[in-house]
Formats: sequence, C-alpha cells, structure tokens
Amino acid sequence: MRTLRVWIPNNLTFVLYDRIVSDGMATVDELVTRAAERAGLDDFGGDSWREGLSLLVGTCESAPGVNPGGRDFVYGQFVDALWNRLRVVDYVKNHPEIGEQRIERPVVVLGLPRTGTSLASYLLDQDPARRSLLTWEAADSVPPSAPDTLRTDPRCLKKKAELDVLAEGLKAADIPMVHWDEADGPTECLFVQNQDFKAYLWEAFMPTPEYAEWLLSADMSSAYQYERTVLQMLQSRAPGTWSLKMPSHAVHIETLLATYPDVRIVWAHRDPYKSAASFLRLNYLSRAVLGADVDVDTIVPNVLHQLKEHVDRPLTTRRRIGDAQFFDLHYADLMRDPVAVMRSLYDWAGDDLTTSTEDAMLDWLAEHPQDRFGVAPYSLDGSGVTRADLEPIFAEYLNAFDIELEGDAR
Repeated sequence: MRTLRVWIPNNLTFVLYDRIVSDGMATVDELVTRAAERAGLDDFGGDSWREGLSLLVGTCESAPGVNPGGRDFVYGQFVDALWNRLRVVDYVKNHPEIGEQRIERPVVVLGLPRTGTSLASYLLDQDPARRSLLTWEAADSVPPSAPDTLRTDPRCLKKKAELDVLAEGLKAADIPMVHWDEADGPTECLFVQNQDFKAYLWEAFMPTPEYAEWLLSADMSSAYQYERTVLQMLQSRAPGTWSLKMPSHAVHIETLLATYPDVRIVWAHRDPYKSAASFLRLNYLSRAVLGADVDVDTIVPNVLHQLKEHVDRPLTTRRRIGDAQFFDLHYADLMRDPVAVMRSLYDWAGDDLTTSTEDAMLDWLAEHPQDRFGVAPYSLDGSGVTRADLEPIFAEYLNAFDIELEGDAR
C-alpha cells in the first residue's frame, strides 16, 4: 500500500478545525440530535439523507489514522447541513405557496471539474435578470433574502468575514487557492444537494471509495427535488432566471433533465489532461482534512472512475436527446474572449445580452484577474497518474469534440 500524507500547517489548522468538538465517537443519531437541538426542529422532510450520512459516518469512524480534529471538523459540516435542511423543511411547510413557484428554463453549467465552470457562472451572475445560487445562502437559506439585500444580508457579511479569515490562513501557510467562491458570488449546487447527503462535496473528504461508489449508483431524485425546493423558496422573494453550476451534474444528467425538463445545458470543455491534473491535486488536498491514511492505489482508480463518468454519461444522454439542449463552452475560447463566448451563449439560449450586462462582465473580469490568488500547477507529476492512464478514459470524449489541448500534462 502506498500511503499519502499531506501536511496542514498549524496556523491553517486553527482556521479549519475551529468547530464543535464531540465527546467520544459520534454516531448518526448524535449528529441528528445536535442539528435538531440547534434548530429547535425535528422534521427533516423524510429520511432520504440518512443512508448517505450513515455511509459517511461509517467511513469516518473506521478509516485508519483519522485525526480527531479532522473528524470533528467534518462532523461539524454534517451538522451544519442537517441544521439548514431542518429550517428549509419548516419554512416551506409554513409557506405552502412556495410549492407553486415555477422554475423555468434554468441555465446549468456542467462538465469535467476544473473546466472554467466558475468563470462562466460568475459572468452570468453579472446579469440582473438572472438569479444565482449564492455561497452564503446555500448554507444558511432561511429566511430567504429580498433582492435588495442579497449581498448585504448579515448572513452574507458574516460569511464574507469567515472567508476573509480563511483566505489569510491560506496565504500565511503559502497554500494556493485552487478554488475559491466569494460569499456573495455564485456557488455549486452541491452545497444544497449536500443537505440530502448525496454530493461530491462529502466524497472529497473520504479516504476510501465506498461512498463514491454508492454515489455513482444512488437514486439522486431526492437530492434534486430538495434542491428544487430550495430554489423555489429562494426565488419566492428574490426572483430571476436561474443560472446554476456544478460539474458533477454531468454524472447525474438524467436526473437533472427529469427535474428540469426545459433546462438549458452549458457543457464546459477543456483539455481533459489539464483538468485531470488539477482535479487530482484538489482531491489530495481535500482528503487530507480527516488526517486519515490515504492509499494512492485505492484513491486513484476511484478518481479516474469519476472522471470517466463525467464524460461518458453526458455523451450517452446527448446521443439520446440530440444537441438542441446543449451549448458547448470551450475553455480556450473563454480565456481568449470571454464576452464573445457569452454573446454566443446568449444567442443560443435566446436571451438578451444588454450592453450594461456586457459592461458589468468586463468590469468583473478587470477586478478578478485569473492569477490573483497565484498560479496553481497543472501537472500529473506526483499524482500517481500518467497521461497513458488517462488516454483511454478521454478517447471518445476527445473524438466527439474539437477541444484545444494545452500541452503535455506529464
């Protein structure tokens, strides 16, 4: 067995592990009790979340080398997710009219991880006619905010302060920010689907592949229905045409289509060898949080399987339904002329891209240069994977699309 250990400096540990500390070995019921006591509620709207949570807790309790601080951090995240779910269920129960809210023609960005989905979602967020799922409100959704307070709500400002502290910790530890969401910026749907405990957010912490394998075959209907309910609730006070993003929508694209039949899918494409190199690096960093022994010979096949499903499943769906619901967004084009790509996307979607929105996009780009947090390496060196390992995974995908390769990822 090859074991990978990633060192997390003490000054960052303080930031990450300043969470609720459990007494003894936490169980699912203990986590549920914590969340219920914190919310003062006990109706979770069914138990679709329980199987996933049980698998996750089982891994945290049984994996060799788990650090108590790391486990308590992850358990604190579980409690946060359960707490928000309780409050969402209660709010919707007391406002039954929310169920009548229509979610029409959402734009959803998906694809392999690390393919420019965040940039696309931030540019779309500059359009006042659109509605993004904001980082702060995904985790603290009740009560929903009004349009004029979406970015000034005390919960948003609190989240911003927390992220500022985290950013300083990362900077002090000389750890590059591989991925960063602003408190008042668009985030991934997984930060809502995690409240049904069917989300790659949780998988990213796990040192073993059991949860990942379960997630690939799980019925995702409840996670998507829960997300839909959250979106209905949020838009009941702050409406707009939804622009959503989550790379792993690609893995469960059939459930996405079943939930939003008129969805407009933006499929982000990038040199998959570069995407894989970045994704592998992010995987090792996230799995270090628990402090568990990470067997490279186990984790690498798990990650490669995920990458394969990110391309195979949408390819299969596209063959089934045709091209009409897909817009192909190429990372190379997005880097060269992002506003031109947005014009093409709006033309395809049949939406109006106003001059003021274009100006807002240009202003955002000027204020957020790509390398503002430093340049992260995109190399397979030390990842446990070679280009030869990846070629059969991406062969059909590269054959289907004219994707500009960015050079060797060794």
